[in-house]
Amino acid sequence: QGDFACLFIIHTNSPTKRQIFPVIKQNLLKIINQIISVKPNLEFVWNLVLSAWNLPDIMCLTIPGKVLEIKNNKALLQMQRGVRPISIGALKNIKVGDWLLATVDFAVKKINKKEAGEILELLETKDNLSLINKINPKIKEILKNASSRDLKKQEILALLKTNGNDAKSLFSEADITRKTYLKDFICIHGIVEFSNYCQNNCQYCGLRQDNKKLKRYRMSINEIVKVADNACNKIGYKMIVLQSGLDFGYSNDELVRLTYEIKKYCRCFLFVSVGERSLECYKKMKKAGADGALLRFETSNEKLYKKIHNEKLKTKEQKSKMQIKNEKSILSNRLNLIRNLQKIGYYVASGFLIGLPGQTLEDITDDILMCKKLGIQMVTFGPFVPCKNTSYQTKKSGNMDLVYKTIAISRLLIKRARIPITTAAETQDFKARHFGLQRGANSLMFNLTPKKYAKDYKIYSNKVYSRDKKLEKLALFSNKESWKMIEKELG
Repeated sequence: QGDFACLFIIHTNSPTKRQIFPVIKQNLLKIINQIISVKPNLEFVWNLVLSAWNLPDIMCLTIPGKVLEIKNNKALLQMQRGVRPISIGALKNIKVGDWLLATVDFAVKKINKKEAGEILELLETKDNLSLINKINPKIKEILKNASSRDLKKQEILALLKTNGNDAKSLFSEADITRKTYLKDFICIHGIVEFSNYCQNNCQYCGLRQDNKKLKRYRMSINEIVKVADNACNKIGYKMIVLQSGLDFGYSNDELVRLTYEIKKYCRCFLFVSVGERSLECYKKMKKAGADGALLRFETSNEKLYKKIHNEKLKTKEQKSKMQIKNEKSILSNRLNLIRNLQKIGYYVASGFLIGLPGQTLEDITDDILMCKKLGIQMVTFGPFVPCKNTSYQTKKSGNMDLVYKTIAISRLLIKRARIPITTAAETQDFKARHFGLQRGANSLMFNLTPKKYAKDYKIYSNKVYSRDKKLEKLALFSNKESWKMIEKELG
């Protein structure tokens, strides 16, 4: 009975699934442990849970707490906002005064005071209660409405136009919303940019087919698998993103093989970001083990979409491989693919660019609403950044204040979404990680692409490629350590 109940809960598509989850999580974990203890070959059930709800327990950075007292493998942690009890059974030699990183229920890592201070500086925000009487009454009413219903188009537009104390209040409300619905879990994704070949000619992108000055590369399947294996099994990544241009240099079968090989050796949630390949290709990758798909719609404005995509340069063969069915509305082809990816079971990440030449605040408002309409689970957007050797190389970059407001509004509208800080944002503002996480974002993207290739993945100029190895150390745990922790907690 426990076996059936577990699988039923995981696979149901009930709209109440996420509301039920916080209540049944602990019971579900106990059921899983009972199943595994009787049937060890059913360890895969845990991976199903990770896929179904993207549990943050073993892949995230969290707010640290100081141990106040210890009793029977339980510790009382002093947090920034009160105290809470957690299990310390998975850790050794814990004493009063130690600093710990903990999930909702149990400690996962011991850190020192300096590391705790660095995390608190990154994640903690100042209370803005003093702003209550200093903001525009209209904005105050909109923020109040956001807690009880979906925001309307004119309300979102008004929030995009905020500044000063009104903007600070928006950011504060977004931060509170993130903490209310997602707690203090900041998830880390590792991205592998395995090819910079692309059949597209997007006006803004440095990978565009007509950029003859770009040094092209295409990693072999063995190279990609090796990078993923090192990231998952040595560093501790649990979420990997495979990204390339629209590169038909890889056949469908090769992408399927790549997906299978990574999932064969790595326990991870695997995103594929390979552009507008055919739905049949995505189905095969899903069957081989792909969990998520990253495909931005870029803009919901049909005219702007056509302007930046220059589809006339595509050959009939390329259109056939992409299964383009609507020549008049190329945006609808992208949106239909996103919807179909959801239907076949992908966890879909999508979003748009902020600051595209010709884009208006009304466009950005529509883009935010499009994410809501599509039911996007991971909302990803960043500033437009001009790139050399493109027709947009002299255009102005997207405004970062507008990016932060978009993050905050998206958090208010899609409360449980995963919202990452993109590399484009970090390229434009070296404090983007700090500001973004305090304004509604809850995920980070670290680049795992080998150095000899990374410098040539020039989707825009001056791209940030660095990883934060200190945060890796604090937020990621090796498979052995992770599974040992789970066994102790559940056993």
